[in-house]
Parts: sequence; C-alpha cells; structure tokens
Amino acid sequence: MALKQMKILIMDIVKPLGRDGSTIHRWEVARNLAKFGCGVHAFSYTDMGSEEGLHIYQLPKKSKIKYIIQLLKLVMKNHFDIVYTRNIMKGIIGLLIKKLWKSKLVVEVNSISPDERRLVENYLSTTRKSLKDIKIKFFGYLEIFISKKADAVIAVTQGIKSYLVNHGVNENKVWVIENGANTELFKPIKNSNVTNELKNRLHINNDESVVLFVGVLEPWQGVEYLIYAAPLIIKEIPKTKFLIVGEGAMKEKLKFLSKELNIGQNVIFTGTVPYENVPEYINISDACVAPFTRIRNESMGLSPLKIYEYLACAKPVVASDIKGVGDLLANSNSGIAVIPEDPAELANAIIKLLKDKQLREQMGDNGRKLVVKNYSWEITARKTAGVFKKLYTKIDQMTA
Repeated sequence: MALKQMKILIMDIVKPLGRDGSTIHRWEVARNLAKFGCGVHAFSYTDMGSEEGLHIYQLPKKSKIKYIIQLLKLVMKNHFDIVYTRNIMKGIIGLLIKKLWKSKLVVEVNSISPDERRLVENYLSTTRKSLKDIKIKFFGYLEIFISKKADAVIAVTQGIKSYLVNHGVNENKVWVIENGANTELFKPIKNSNVTNELKNRLHINNDESVVLFVGVLEPWQGVEYLIYAAPLIIKEIPKTKFLIVGEGAMKEKLKFLSKELNIGQNVIFTGTVPYENVPEYINISDACVAPFTRIRNESMGLSPLKIYEYLACAKPVVASDIKGVGDLLANSNSGIAVIPEDPAELANAIIKLLKDKQLREQMGDNGRKLVVKNYSWEITARKTAGVFKKLYTKIDQMTA
C-alpha cells in the first residue's frame, strides 16, 4: 500500500498546549506524515484550522466520555489502516479497534513504565507502599501486554527496545526511532530586536550570561543539580542568570532551594512557554543544560527533545553523560557530557563554556548541522511512515 493511500488515526492529543514533549512529538509526526501524503486524523483541545491531509477534531477539555464517543464515531465512519498511540490506556481502545475494524495497531513506548512510575509515585504520592507497588506493576504489565498484541512498536531508544524484548515482545516488530526537532522553528534568530525584547521582559542585561533549562520539572530531569551548581558558577562569573522554562511537580521545591542557597535573584522561573516561542528563549542563552538523573534514564537511554532543540538553535549543551546523550555530544563535538548528579562537574563545564565564546560558537555550529542532517521531525516521521508501510508489504505481496 502506498503512503498516499493510508488513513492514519492518532488517538492522542496532538496540539502542544505548552511545553509537553508527548504532544509535541505527536503534533510534529502528524503534520510531517500529512506532508508525505498520508491522511492523518487526530484530536486537539484547540481550534487549529486545517492543513492539507491533516484532519483535527476539537474536543472539550477534560472530557474523557466525549473523547471516547467522538473516537468511536470517527472509527465507525472511516476505516483506518493504522491506529497509533503512545498512551497505555488508549492502547486498550486501540486493541478493540484492531479486533473489530481490522486496523493495524502501532504503539510508541517512550519510557520504561515501572521505572518512571516508581520515581513519580515515590516523589509525589502519599499512597501506602503496598498500593504503590501494585499500581506500578499493573501499568508495567499493561504496557507489555499491549506491546505484545500490537502489530508494531516504536521505541525511542535502544534501551527501551531491549527492555521490551527481554519481557517477551517480539524483537522483529520493535523499531527504534529517535525523537527530533522542528529545524524550521528551532534555529538561530538573526533579529536582535526579538532577543533584546525578550531579555528586557525578563530583566536580563546584555552583559549577563544566560544558562538555560527547558522542560517539564519532574524528578528525572535533575534540575536541582543545576540549582546546586549555580552558586559555584556565580562565584566565578557573578553576572549569570539561570533561566528555567517549564512547569512540573518540582517547581516549588526548586524555587525554595534557590532561595535557600541565596541565589533567588539569579534564577528566573518563567513557567510554561508556548511551543512556538521556545526558540526565542533558547536563543537568548549562552549555554543550555540537561542535567538528567541516573534513576529512570540510565536503564533506558535517552532521545531527548530538549537537546535536539538546543542544538538546532546552534547552542552548546552541557548534559549528563547518559547513553544517547553523552555519545551524541562527544561524537559531534556539540557540547560537554558530565557525570550525572555532580554539581561541581556540571558547574565546571558551564563555566568553561561561558568563558570561551569561540568554543560556544563552534559547538553550536556543529550541533545545528547534526540535527538538520539526522534529527529533524521530517526524518522521524519518514522512518515512522516506513514502519507503517512495512505492515502492509506482506499483504500487498499476497494479493499481487
């Protein structure tokens, strides 16, 4: 079956409402699949207008019942060749559609569910340990069950694929496709009026260095280690501001920690920034940071959106030396990999970049070239479309 004949249903919400990696991934893959000629149908909480080949259905916010009703109406009205989701619970509905309407089910797995849920539950939940363990095991089992029943599984790292295969998922139906960046949106901004206006709004002077983190403020991001490193950086380079872009469970703890270390005046928490505006924030930075923790990340490896977006804007990166990140930065000479959870080493790497403009520019240039060549969303979507097409290759051969 040719791509232009395919009708694809993405069961999840696609329009990025803020800085949410999952919706960004779905949105970018959806719009690029439509560019290839696929008929892509998806859901959004906002009115997005229309793009050729991309059909978006607006939903009332926080209405699961209305979502299910509209989903079933859509499935009964159309025959979808591919049903795609990266949500475990929606995967159950996907299995039902696969059985009743003979669609091919493709699920994306972007983390090792038990590891991530254990970290979140331990940090946030007041539930008794026994109930936490049951919940973690249930979702872990469900993820494996759906992956086994799906026609294809897309894992964003090799570590996730290994985890799935070790738990009984057929190796031949698991494909590793990394995340990407929108290289048309995320790019160096030449217009100094744009960056100066943003700096003025954030009360950042032109003679101050800017260190940036963008992402959800969750335990596995390791932003607290950037806060711990900040006093060491300020001691060496007093005119430094730390820009934390995003929301999440750890925000209040991070704000408290900044005040406790007496660096509150140097740390700016912006909250959520619309996806389309994130490149402006990256462009006012001198160095970008991704201080991932070992927990959750080492076992699965990483394919982080934030790093591809930093690099696409031609900014040097300091990140934890975790598989998928450390090797990426080292092989491309686009940043510095540091020992995870080590504030002193993180500080030294950031100081090195802030003191060497030529090094920053060289690493930034290397990073931009790397992402454009290997990690654009167009490349990710093309690989995804290749998986969809392979699901029908045998059928086409049998009916030829």
